[in-house]
Amino acid sequence: MVSIRCVLMWIQTMSNQRLIKVKTVLELCAISRATLYRQIEAGAFPRQVSLTGARAVAWREEEVLEWITSRQIVDSM
Repeated sequence: MVSIRCVLMWIQTMSNQRLIKVKTVLELCAISRATLYRQIEAGAFPRQVSLTGARAVAWREEEVLEWITSRQIVDSM
């Protein structure tokens, strides 16, 4: 039997997860669509999730934001 506490924790976790579409991913990451898909194929960017089993896809916002923060900061000197 699942406890109420576990259910509440699951609901809280799920409510904090947001899916974002490709346009938002490209704006957040400042990369082109081609670069995005090249990096996915290389395993260097989080994979998209299928929304309908067909063409509609999205990315987990948390994973995209983690990828952004993990990027090396380049000194512009």
